[in-house]
Amino acid sequence: MNLKDCFDRGLLKKGKPDLDNALRSLRISEDFLEKAKKNVRIECYDVSVMLSYTSMFHAARAVLFKDGIKERSHACVPVYLKSNYPEFRKLAETLDSYREFRHGIVYRASNVSESDADEAINSAEDFLRKIRKIIR
Repeated sequence: MNLKDCFDRGLLKKGKPDLDNALRSLRISEDFLEKAKKNVRIECYDVSVMLSYTSMFHAARAVLFKDGIKERSHACVPVYLKSNYPEFRKLAETLDSYREFRHGIVYRASNVSESDADEAINSAEDFLRKIRKIIR
C-alpha cells in the first residue's frame, strides 16, 4: 500500500494540525513504554512487546496529529512516515516490523523471549526519543 492508497481509501484523512493531541499522544507513548518495562520484570514478554509496539504507534501518531492527519489504519502510519519524513525511514520500518510481530503474537501465539522484549523496549525508547525532537 502506498500513501495515495491510504488517503484514497480513507485510512488517512487530512484535518487541522493539533499540537495538543500530539503532546497527549507522546504522553500515552511514554505510559505504554513504562508498562512494557514492568511486564518484562514479571516475565510477560509477549505483553511487553505488544506494549512496546503500542508506545511506538502512539509516538508516530503524535507526528500525524502535528501534521493534521487522522489515521484509521495501523498499516498506513509507517507509510505516512516514510513518505513525509524520509529521515525516519528506518524508524517507520521498525514500527512496521513490530506491527507485524504484534499481529503474530495476538493471532498466531508467536513465542516471545526475554531478549525479544528487551529489544522491543530499546526500539520503543529510541523511537520515542527521535519523535520527541520533531514534536517539541
